[in-house]
Formats: sequence, C-alpha cells, structure tokens
Amino acid sequence: MKAFILCGGRGERLKPITDRIPKPMVPVAGKPILEYQIDLLKKHGVRDIVFLVGWYGEAIESYFGDGSKFGIRAEYSYEDPNNRLGTAGPIKAAKDKVDGAIIVMNGDIVSNTDIGGIVAFHTKKKCLGTINMINMPSPFGIIDLDGDHITQFREKPVLPFKMNAGLYVIEAEVVDMMPAVGSIETDVFPKIAAEGKLCGYDSTGIYWSDVGTHKDLEKVTKDVQSGAFKL
Repeated sequence: MKAFILCGGRGERLKPITDRIPKPMVPVAGKPILEYQIDLLKKHGVRDIVFLVGWYGEAIESYFGDGSKFGIRAEYSYEDPNNRLGTAGPIKAAKDKVDGAIIVMNGDIVSNTDIGGIVAFHTKKKCLGTINMINMPSPFGIIDLDGDHITQFREKPVLPFKMNAGLYVIEAEVVDMMPAVGSIETDVFPKIAAEGKLCGYDSTGIYWSDVGTHKDLEKVTKDVQSGAFKL
C-alpha cells in the first residue's frame, strides 16, 4: 500500500522558519517532521511514499531523493504554490500513482499511530474511507462548578469528542470522486458518509501532535528529547 503525504502548505504560523522551507521540513530535535512520518510508515511496512509537494517542494525532493537512503521508494507530485489545490486536488492530480487503496497523511503531524491497525480495520469493515480519530484535547483550561462555586481547575483536559487526526485510508474509487480543487474533508468525506461507507478508527491514547505553531514545535521537540514521544 502506498502512502500519500500532503506537503504543500506554507506554514504561515511557523514563520520565519518556513520562509524558505515547507512546513513538513521544519526540524524537530534535529530531523524534519516528515522523517518521523517516514519512520512510522516503515515500522508498519509501508515503503512506497508519494510526496504531494508545493511550497519549496524541491527542498523535500532534495532531502529524500529517490528514498533509497531512507529505506523507501519516493515519488513526487508538484502543485503550483500560488494556486493551491486544497487537500483533495493534490491527490487527484497524482491519480496516475494510485494503484489500489492508499494511506493519506497530513505532513505536519508527529504521532505513533497504529497504521497497521487502521488498515486492518478498514479492510475488515469494507469502508470506502476510514478516518483516524482521537479524543479532542481542550485548547483551554476547564473550570468545574458546583452551582456558583468553583470546585477545581483542569488544565486542557481531553474532551469526550472525536476529532480528525489527519490520517486516512481510502479506496482508489474515492480518488475518482475528488475535485481538481477542493477539500477531502468537506467535499469528499460527507458524500461517502451519506452512503454509509465512511468509518472512524479510534486511536485515543496514542501520542499525537500537529506542528502548526511555534508553541507546538517547542512542545513536540521537548517530547522527543524527553522520550515522551516514542514510535
């Protein structure tokens, strides 16, 4: 099975680091975010990787090359960084590289998701698409009340709501449904859900963080260095 990694974002909230490199190449404890994703994919036996690149995409191709130094087989599909295609468009544009069910990943996430478990679940359920989910962490601290009296404070607890964790398994026919410009999350998944063929895999409890801001980058770097993040 191939993995398609969405790598075209500008990473505006990580400026000035991303002025000359794409966000997935931002270094975390000495190596780019993408390399952590490659390590995760290899752990689960996935070695065919398609990088869907845009903003400074040549930096990704220069680093990974044909993938042999990293134990993978790398391919590239470019989009014009000044004419973004969304999250569905880059996959549609790389349709010629799709040869069956594929894994799709956002290129700005560091995680130890059980990819093998997700693929097995997807196959068993015979879904057209499967979304990896985790419980949503609160972006703010929470106050608990007893009437008008504050009983305790909870610092950014995990909430009982599922959120999209930015990793999917989709069948090849889903690629045919994708627009040339548009979002897989809003333009494609709702259609599959309406057919009853979109499944969710609960990965709550895994390590997961996007690296969208300088604060995120600082936290993930500390987690890697301290061993809080492990594959």
